[in-house]
Amino acid sequence: MKTLLIPVDFSGTSSNVLKYAAEFSRDTAVERIILLNNYYLSIYEQLLPSADFVQVSADKINEERHNIDERLKSIGRNLEKKCGPSIKIETAISELPLIRAIHQMITREKPHMLVIGSDNNMDESYIGEQVIPIAKTSNVPVLIVPACAKYKKIKSALVPCDFNAVSRLGLLKEIRSSNKWLCPPELLVLNVDPKQTYLAHTEENFHALKEMLESYQYQVYYSEDRDIVHGILDFASKHHAQLIIALPGNYSFFYNLTHHSITNAIELNANQPVLILK
Repeated sequence: MKTLLIPVDFSGTSSNVLKYAAEFSRDTAVERIILLNNYYLSIYEQLLPSADFVQVSADKINEERHNIDERLKSIGRNLEKKCGPSIKIETAISELPLIRAIHQMITREKPHMLVIGSDNNMDESYIGEQVIPIAKTSNVPVLIVPACAKYKKIKSALVPCDFNAVSRLGLLKEIRSSNKWLCPPELLVLNVDPKQTYLAHTEENFHALKEMLESYQYQVYYSEDRDIVHGILDFASKHHAQLIIALPGNYSFFYNLTHHSITNAIELNANQPVLILK
């Protein structure tokens, strides 16, 4: 891993993400971290005073941009002290709406991962409020860090996997071969299947998993929990996983959940970061 992109909104949630990223970076091959803030004013706020919008003067806009720039650079300097001289810290301010600003930075800077915080209704973070659309529209992996999550060296990662799409596990080969982990974690592969359809393909699944995960130590588990979200989070807690890895595609547990279910899962998940692969 070389470059992380971290949107910042000066909330407590963002502060926690930066703490997590600093420690995470020391254990991985991160070389550069970009801090992004978007200062977006609608045309209505700039031109049309009304009961809902107060007209903002050009001087006020420039002053606010300057204050944000100074604040962001100050955060960058503090992060640099925590990360050490081997990691380059950069800052950027965009005048686009948040999701468009993130997409523009991804296109321009080509980060290897986007790191965002979820606030679990504990903090007023406008980034945290848009975790789902950010995660679903990003074309690079997204690491979602809950507001209560504290960094722990990743020794064990939970991978919920629908065995109808075992081939998706091939993405984990890329993580392993690109030296994104200093110490490859043990994978806990979990199939949540209340109908027990996996029983008809046990041997087939065994050989497919062996091929896809040949460079990892891994164990396979099954859950018959009818509530997929509960099954995943309960397993992660009981087995002390430091990370949940969500696979992409139509058979992904993450992408198959409804928007409400995903939001509920993120709200309930207070401790384990979630890495969404692309």
